[in-house]
Amino acid sequence: MAQLTVLELGADPRERGQIHGREMRQQIRENYRTYVERFQAGGASLPVVLEQSDAWAAFIALDNPEYADEMAGIAAGADLSLTEVAMLNARYELTYGVFGSEAQTLNQPAVQNRDREEAKPPQEQEGCTSFGLLPEMTASGDTMIGQNWDWLQKLQGHVFVMRVKRSAEAGKGKPDFVGFTEAGIAGCKMGVNAAGIGLCVNGLVTRRDGANGFRKPFHVRCKEILDAWTFDKALLPVVQTDRCCSTNFLIGHAEGEIINIEATPDYCSYMYPQNGVVTHANHLVSETRIASEFERIAPHSLYRANRLERLLRHSSGQIGIDTIHNLLSDHFSRPASICRHPDMTLPEPKRVISVTAAAIDLNARTIYVNDGPPCQSPFQAISLHASTSTKNNPATQSNAAD
Repeated sequence: MAQLTVLELGADPRERGQIHGREMRQQIRENYRTYVERFQAGGASLPVVLEQSDAWAAFIALDNPEYADEMAGIAAGADLSLTEVAMLNARYELTYGVFGSEAQTLNQPAVQNRDREEAKPPQEQEGCTSFGLLPEMTASGDTMIGQNWDWLQKLQGHVFVMRVKRSAEAGKGKPDFVGFTEAGIAGCKMGVNAAGIGLCVNGLVTRRDGANGFRKPFHVRCKEILDAWTFDKALLPVVQTDRCCSTNFLIGHAEGEIINIEATPDYCSYMYPQNGVVTHANHLVSETRIASEFERIAPHSLYRANRLERLLRHSSGQIGIDTIHNLLSDHFSRPASICRHPDMTLPEPKRVISVTAAAIDLNARTIYVNDGPPCQSPFQAISLHASTSTKNNPATQSNAAD
């Protein structure tokens, strides 16, 4: 079975990026081509994408200079331009800036953007099924979060895990963390840090996405969450400012706290575990001030989270890594199942799979991930505290489920 690459990285952001860029050079280049194809399949041309990528690179440099340094390091290591790397790191925001409308620019007035966005059909973002489990639900008594990350099939094999050691004292500097990301992207979309703070994410879609122009990008917010020592500071990157795009952030703490935030461009709505469990897919559940759009183009969101919650409750108090792996491998309504498989009726650039599955033990500071749909490969355990990946450990693996 294929194992995900684990990069050991240090405190200096430019050096982190250079190692990332050098070691994942081919995968970064493949991801760049994959996203160019995806943008073009959505009606955008490369010159427009790159023009807006330049604008996002300039915005990130002002908003989070450390993130910008890491991007510059990735570009140098991979022998790509900063513009090309910025395209990967702002690709979530670019989706709403370039699809189907080459004439629009991100610096037009928000009210004009809003009118234009409300007239434009929604675009599907990554579709994921996430969960959070309080200690009373797990066999170990640990707090756990996790998800299937469903996105472009061509990204499989072009993702990795970074383990960042900064040797900071508790509460000082920034904490160590271990997290999963795409080759070329500096921020991790799922992971856990030394403080026991963990993150999972889901895509959301509303007609207001893209209307607010320049705001802190999604991947920068993810980075800042895992840079926090305390739970309140981990919530701040999501709620402090409004957003360009809608995203669901599931944030947990090892001491038994989990908050799910449905963050749309102008609003945040909050969900908490009920009887020890919270799950989420890609449509708005608690937010009623703006219409949810994802289910109009991908109605499978309407059953994935509810089904996962029901399956998890069947194992209440006994949920371990094997159970999670088996449930994330569920094939109800395949290919549009919890364990996502490609819809062969779609053109190749738009085909989506579960690129990885993840379970994160916040107390053990360990992320369990796999390569591709979980039904096809076992979990690989990567601990924040270990110096190397845990590979081929029977205690951390489970059989694939049909």
